[in-house]
Amino acid sequence: MKHMAPILSAILLASGGSALAASSCPPGFAMLQSSDTCVRIGGRVRADTILRSGTRKKDTVSNQASGRVQLDVRKQTEYGPVRAFIRVQGVQR
Repeated sequence: MKHMAPILSAILLASGGSALAASSCPPGFAMLQSSDTCVRIGGRVRADTILRSGTRKKDTVSNQASGRVQLDVRKQTEYGPVRAFIRVQGVQR
């Protein structure tokens, strides 16, 4: 997850914000500037190519791809911790 910090910083800077490394955030999280909100962005991408071999006339190749992006936001409030978690996933076959 250490490689995600530069990506998070680039996203936040592009949107007009910035991120700081903070010891009050859980590992893998970054703190938003001028806030006590901790943010972590993650995800994955997967691509597969499948070759089915039959006779020469019936060989087939198919491709599949899937991806997932997740956003985890945490903040301490006077009532206790608040957490928002969003995950979006897509599959193309």
